[in-house]
Amino acid sequence: MTGRAHMEKTIRSLYEARVQGDLDGTMKDLAEDAVFSFNGRGTGVQAMSQDCCGEPAVRKMVEQLISDWRFDDWKERALLVDGNKSALHWTARVTFVPTGKSATMEVVDVITFRDGKIVEFRQSTDTVMLLSMTS
Repeated sequence: MTGRAHMEKTIRSLYEARVQGDLDGTMKDLAEDAVFSFNGRGTGVQAMSQDCCGEPAVRKMVEQLISDWRFDDWKERALLVDGNKSALHWTARVTFVPTGKSATMEVVDVITFRDGKIVEFRQSTDTVMLLSMTS
């Protein structure tokens, strides 16, 4: 099992890289068979409705997210660890770069580790707000 300190450090490092727009830094601790998903099945948007599976597919998605969505004033609100799972509650001023629209978002990520690597990353936020920023 992956230790608590390692999980906390890995998650904080991932978000430090994400806020800076660093794709390699964001991806460095993901397992080859990692799964990424948004909790957005009711949106009708495929990218928010289906799991993204495997490091190459996740990398492509994260690259697009970094390109389209800028995070400012990112703050960790709580980071809980239980066994191989963690829950990160965070807020940030999120901007959809193509429209320039911004909103303060509240997000919860559930992250699962195996052998020191992230194998599952599930994100929940206000998907209606996200969609409103894209038009």
